[in-house]
Amino acid sequence: MRANISNRSLIIAICCLLFSIYIFTSTDFEYLGKISVILFVVSLVMFIATPLPAALVALLLLTLGVLIGLPKSLLFGSFEQDIIWLMIGAFIISGMLEKSGLMKRLSDWVLKQGHTRKMNRFIFIASQFISVVIPSTSSRAVMLLPLYEQLIKKLPQHKTYYSLLFPTLILMGSNLTLLGAGSHLIGMGLLEAQNKNTLSYFEFLLFGAPFGILIAVVSMLVIRLFTKVKHEHIVHEYIANKHYSIIEKKSLFIIVVTIILWMTEWLHNMDISVLTLFIALIIMLPSLNILSFKEGLKYINWSLILFVAAASALGSLLVTYNVVDDIQQSLFKTLTNLEWMNEFYMMITIIVISVLSHLLITSHTTRAIVLVPGFLLLADIFQLNPTATVFLALIGMNYCLTFPVSSKSILVFYEADAGFTSKQLMTLSLILTPIYMIAMIIFYYCYWSPLGLTL
Repeated sequence: MRANISNRSLIIAICCLLFSIYIFTSTDFEYLGKISVILFVVSLVMFIATPLPAALVALLLLTLGVLIGLPKSLLFGSFEQDIIWLMIGAFIISGMLEKSGLMKRLSDWVLKQGHTRKMNRFIFIASQFISVVIPSTSSRAVMLLPLYEQLIKKLPQHKTYYSLLFPTLILMGSNLTLLGAGSHLIGMGLLEAQNKNTLSYFEFLLFGAPFGILIAVVSMLVIRLFTKVKHEHIVHEYIANKHYSIIEKKSLFIIVVTIILWMTEWLHNMDISVLTLFIALIIMLPSLNILSFKEGLKYINWSLILFVAAASALGSLLVTYNVVDDIQQSLFKTLTNLEWMNEFYMMITIIVISVLSHLLITSHTTRAIVLVPGFLLLADIFQLNPTATVFLALIGMNYCLTFPVSSKSILVFYEADAGFTSKQLMTLSLILTPIYMIAMIIFYYCYWSPLGLTL
């Protein structure tokens, strides 16, 4: 066994070395650009092909990058990201739900349904609901994590199914509303900056919600077939407590206020990450007697926080050192020379580039910042409807299911005693990616175009 592991590690190391030599000898990127490409690709290989903890791999490669030339600020500055403090706050809030007993009460009610088919319907509805009311995929994942953990304790044989189902439904739910992902707001902002027509909240809901719901249903079916899980009856006995305790009432009030503040960011203009952290700190005040400061810190998944910080920094390298810009310019230059391009081919091009963009650019927000201006330029060159172009691109960018590092919501479940491996996730993505693209094409011709959103 040891020899096999050793040989495999040796083969991986040789492949990474040959790839590094190729990048340094056969590409025109600047030095730090070449380092960025190598670190990014090697990190993906190690995530998938080695048993090393993902956080250790990300930190190891990022630290190595700093030692061989990358700026030190990349390592330490990675903890200044809004998403880091948003997740810390969200973990503490979910810890409040768990300690108060509200999450146990919810999981008991779900298990009381008596059949996994009914449970899955509830999980689907709950994921779609929070996708509308909570404007961050990371926060959605952290809020649903305690429910997932309670379910797999009762149904360990369904662990792989639920560990894939929860983050997938959360990601597909990003398509529902304008607040479903930060990239949507960036895309609309770039349209507005160029005096183009934008989509209102309700217009985006009209165009995005049917697609988001349908692709979520299809994803549920695919995951069920992929994991070969079968529906079964559940016997769950518990003593129902109809009266809410004082700590449950306090927690329920806080979570309702939090959700209202999340939903009304456009009104109060308070940053969601700072707001979430502030509420989390309020929860740990001794006077409220809900969660002590030490208890709150224990609910934070620090391994995940370190992984997100390091992985985000690795993912940003390709953008920071113009690797993505060079690839994008080369691609768009090729497209502008194709005189036979028509509406169908342009639609296919937008869908393919946007859906696959998560393989190079791991940050959802960064994908929008980098790609949307290019798509707007493409719309001007080929005289396309810029609103439809950006909308298609944003829906395509919402797909990010191939690697654990592709989405923060996947990372939450991947690091939390995941029931799936990187290989399983990649295999599932190979099935869902073409389905997602085909669904976009069908919706374009059967729903979006008839409603006026046409290229």
